Amino acid sequence: MSLRPLRPEDADACVAVIRTLPDFFGYEPGVEQAAMDLRKQAGWVAEADGAVVGFATWAPRTEATAEITWMAVEGGRRRQGIGTAVLERLIGDLEARGFRLALAMTSAGPKPPDAARDTYGPTRAFWRARGFYPLIELDIWETDFALLQVRPLTGA
Repeated sequence: MSLRPLRPEDADACVAVIRTLPDFFGYEPGVEQAAMDLRKQAGWVAEADGAVVGFATWAPRTEATAEITWMAVEGGRRRQGIGTAVLERLIGDLEARGFRLALAMTSAGPKPPDAARDTYGPTRAFWRARGFYPLIELDIWETDFALLQVRPLTGA
């Protein structure tokens, strides 16, 4: 596996990765937004055998804060260190650019009537294990409650 900066022409390959994760990216307007963001935001991709198998994107939010806007690893390749490698490379990039905080949003849990079907427990554990702290739950999405998380960066 190798890591390299995201290029706009990687967008379709990244959307193909997203499509392997219907439990996490089943909301089509969200996939469409990701496709647009992948063409204009900075980020990193993981490649294996010449194919994109994971990625993460980011956008500045303030002088001190950057948000990790999208992240995914191909469904059949999860839990192999790809997500950690991409995330830590992106974090290093943010630190080198002088950001002091990294934000990431994920699902805090689905809204009724699907409240019993929470597939995001392992995702929240992933972020927590990589130094992200839950900050606040927000009611801003149609299908799930959002969990805003924050990680202090080097020098913070």
